Amino acid sequence: MSELTRAQAHPDTDQLVRFGLATGKVRGVAVSIDHSWQTAGEHHDYPPAVAQLLGQCVAAALAMVATLKFDGRLIMQFRGAGPVSLLVVQARSDLTYRVTAQWSDALDKTQLDQSIQVLFGRGQLALTLEPNEGLRYQSLVSIEGASIASALEGYFQQSEQLPTRLVLAADAQRAVGLLIQQVPGEGGTPMVRAAKADANFDHLSIMVDTLLTPKGLVEVQMTPVPTLLYRLFHQDALVLTQLSPIGFFCGCSRDGVGHMLRSLGRAELEAALRDTELPGYVSVRCEFCGTQYNFDVVDVEQLLLEHTVAPSDTTRH
Repeated sequence: MSELTRAQAHPDTDQLVRFGLATGKVRGVAVSIDHSWQTAGEHHDYPPAVAQLLGQCVAAALAMVATLKFDGRLIMQFRGAGPVSLLVVQARSDLTYRVTAQWSDALDKTQLDQSIQVLFGRGQLALTLEPNEGLRYQSLVSIEGASIASALEGYFQQSEQLPTRLVLAADAQRAVGLLIQQVPGEGGTPMVRAAKADANFDHLSIMVDTLLTPKGLVEVQMTPVPTLLYRLFHQDALVLTQLSPIGFFCGCSRDGVGHMLRSLGRAELEAALRDTELPGYVSVRCEFCGTQYNFDVVDVEQLLLEHTVAPSDTTRH
């Protein structure tokens, strides 16, 4: 591969780079997000420990959805009984995403690089594929390993039998992910020339290991992705195949929230008006983007009226 152009190497953020290695025997995806990641977190007071975990999950989910040949959504969910009880990332095939998390006061909020066994306790990793057309697929495995990367590598080994390596680094400002994966054969089966492919993958895994040190992870966090790839793989037939933008999305709306409230019925809505922290309003806060929707008593009555009043009969006799 020739030296990267200035435009490619510029630290233009919120981008995903697809690349090939070892003459097409290994594929890779690198993700860098900061502007959209900061947007995703601006309405949430994520503690540093949660921001690190959640950013790593976002980078991993975007890298994973980019390896799939489908239109739809990948949902990654870590659920456990520890101080972090839930992390959810929804990444779409158009490379937009949304996130949410739940944690308790037992969390050591400022300590970074904690083992996920401590953070989640006993729990499950669920990966769900929801294609726009076709059947929904979900895989559940126990949370294993010390990090998000090792848990996901274990998933690929256990559920997909697909050799995969991940490097993930994140804080409240930037999230970066690097995935390399042995290219599956026809129909997802192992490659016919598996021995040679495994040798290529093992060699590249050793290169990836050089990033898994404190100094290496700082380099991952601070270096523009195309530059990082060139430094790491320039001797291994690296070919950048596509550079795509990434964005944060949330599909919430006042109409959608109103429809949900309407389904609760009069008794529950009237109770909510009495018991709410904001007197005289039913307040709903979107768990993904943080937008708060407030409905006063007039709004609530209008919602209930829309639910109970049937359209007039316009049939002429």
